[in-house]
Amino acid sequence: MILGIDFGFYSVKVVVFDKNKISVIGEKKITEDFNRFDPDKIESSNWVSAFLNLCKELKINFKKINSIVSSIGGKKISIKSITTLEVEEEELNNILAFEAKKIVPLDGSDPVIDYHILGQNNKEIDKIDIILVATTQKIIKAHNQIIKGCNLKNIIFDAAPIALLNCYKFNYSCPNDNVDVIVNIGCLSTTIIVYGDNQELFTREILIGGHQINLEIMDLKEIDYKTAEENKIKHGLSVFDKNDEVNDANSIQIMQRNIFSELSDEIRKTLRYYMKSKSSLSYNKFYISGGSSYNIGLKDFLNNNLNIEFEVLDPFKKIECSKSIKNISSYSVLIGSVLSHHGNNSKPASVNKSNISGSPILKGLNTVKGWLLDDRK
Repeated sequence: MILGIDFGFYSVKVVVFDKNKISVIGEKKITEDFNRFDPDKIESSNWVSAFLNLCKELKINFKKINSIVSSIGGKKISIKSITTLEVEEEELNNILAFEAKKIVPLDGSDPVIDYHILGQNNKEIDKIDIILVATTQKIIKAHNQIIKGCNLKNIIFDAAPIALLNCYKFNYSCPNDNVDVIVNIGCLSTTIIVYGDNQELFTREILIGGHQINLEIMDLKEIDYKTAEENKIKHGLSVFDKNDEVNDANSIQIMQRNIFSELSDEIRKTLRYYMKSKSSLSYNKFYISGGSSYNIGLKDFLNNNLNIEFEVLDPFKKIECSKSIKNISSYSVLIGSVLSHHGNNSKPASVNKSNISGSPILKGLNTVKGWLLDDRK
């Protein structure tokens, strides 16, 4: 059995995965008092308390758990596709460490990196394609502090964008000659992934999520955070209409530019940027997921504004679940994490390493073939 944990800013989610079935699933909010909600002031004790209470409610038997996985995501982790000359491992480590310093958060600590070699580049036979995953030692230690507070040991750390991609790959067919797009809207940020078999993996993080939406509603309506959250859930995009009276909840008519317009613009910019150097490709399907993707009217607004057709990503499409879940795609990253490590009996890496030499920290993204489901041949 695998226990998957998602320590989100809005809530803590857990699943127990066994024999292609979710036997236990649940969610616990970080705080019930949303007027005190501030993601910058959340401490490890908040996550620990929510996790322990949730496990107690769900009656999880830890004696039957074989492995535990938890993902790191958002602006805390960076992913980059790299093409480089095929060189010895030591020289490759130096190249990747240099590249990592360009993309990790600047928090004063050393970068922590891992990578996966996809294989020979299709155009240049003397080069190889690599996916580089990077975070920082400070971020790893902060995440590990939560793990220790939960009295957990031998945790496998995963990268949220890769977990999301694995969830998609497990449940859907990938295009061979074109690419699919996944837009995952979370509490603090939105992750965009562009992927296709034999194509370069592209990811981008946009700092717009459910929290920023609440802040804008607060300013517009001059209300507190809790009321803004309630308005967002009840009325969706129509809460931004100019009229004081909220229109029909299913309305997608936005009377003024707002944070949803900004999100749409950023998605458009990302899609255009990717295609600038990929003139021979085209977009195949578009998927939307994440806890904040369920704002009433959001999917229709993005469809109309971007002239595309989003489909809700279903992480349970090919997995049996013991419980009916309302916001299914909010579990996409978590399901992807447990899928990544289903049948993986390798030992988790030490959290004391500060770089790639020796033992990578992000065990879910180690250099063992198969970290990415159905990875490129």
